Amino acid sequence: MTRKRYASYKYEDPDDLYVYPDSGVLRNKFNIKSAQELQAKEYRIVTNKLLDLFENPIHVYSLGDIQKIHQFLFEEIYHWAGEFRQVNISKDGNPFMAMQAFDTGTEYMNKLITDYHQQANDKSSIIKYLAEILDNLNYMHPFREGNGRTQREVIRVLALAKGYILEVNLNLDDDIYHLYMDGIVNGDTSLLEELFTKIMETNE
Repeated sequence: MTRKRYASYKYEDPDDLYVYPDSGVLRNKFNIKSAQELQAKEYRIVTNKLLDLFENPIHVYSLGDIQKIHQFLFEEIYHWAGEFRQVNISKDGNPFMAMQAFDTGTEYMNKLITDYHQQANDKSSIIKYLAEILDNLNYMHPFREGNGRTQREVIRVLALAKGYILEVNLNLDDDIYHLYMDGIVNGDTSLLEELFTKIMETNE
């Protein structure tokens, strides 16, 4: 199966707050100005960090814990790791949540996560809540970079808290990749529920 190509992000960053001027490369602690070199460096570091989290997860009870996950994954690379973005983002002409609405977004995300811990007590409701949490977290897109890797870890640890293994690996299976990408790009929680039903297993 040929993988679909999805639209790239567009950032409103006229002051080059996050990137080196005239380059589009994110400012980073290594002062790397090659996009390919930075991508490779980031991949190596974050992959190792995700392995660390697999052994010692940061449990999620609020958006603040999601910020801690992002900080842990990216603090060796970016000064703003764990901080909400200060630019607005769109993809294929569709805007993500405006940063001006983050207070409201934080309140809503915290309620979703609290409701999940208190009310999701069977596999069906766990899957529905996780799809809703992922959809809303993706729409909020709180960070300048690394949202996808962060939200997949968030879903993993939330499932783990209910006794399930849920690892969304986008590298191995095209069907999983398309269910995940079509689900988050189109805001289609039914696809996310289908994905989670397919891959979520009891942690025995």
